[in-house]
Amino acid sequence: MNERVRTYLVEIARSGKTITYQELSDQCKLGLVMRESEYARAEIGRILGEISVYEHENGRPLISSLVISKGDNYQGDGFYKLSEELGFGNWKKLKADISFEIGQMNACYDFWKDNTNYSKYKLK
Repeated sequence: MNERVRTYLVEIARSGKTITYQELSDQCKLGLVMRESEYARAEIGRILGEISVYEHENGRPLISSLVISKGDNYQGDGFYKLSEELGFGNWKKLKADISFEIGQMNACYDFWKDNTNYSKYKLK
């Protein structure tokens, strides 16, 4: 799991913001250019998927919900497909229902703004 990306996303959650895939790549120095490469899009999806699985397995909300596409401000299909794999329901229905993504985002904000959670679960 990419701890740099996870740690950065925890800080994004504490700030109550979102971040685009490209901004995340740039801030974490991943060297991925989303608009130029299918590999880059797949690689950031893989990184975020590992983090989401880790968070889910530890009873925390899907922090990758805070990463959105530039332009439409929505998560990519990979977020919803992984959510389906994790048992949240059919990915197409999840994508069509804005309450799922908003719920995950708000759960992230609430969880990570709690100083006890932050102190206990952030990676060193």
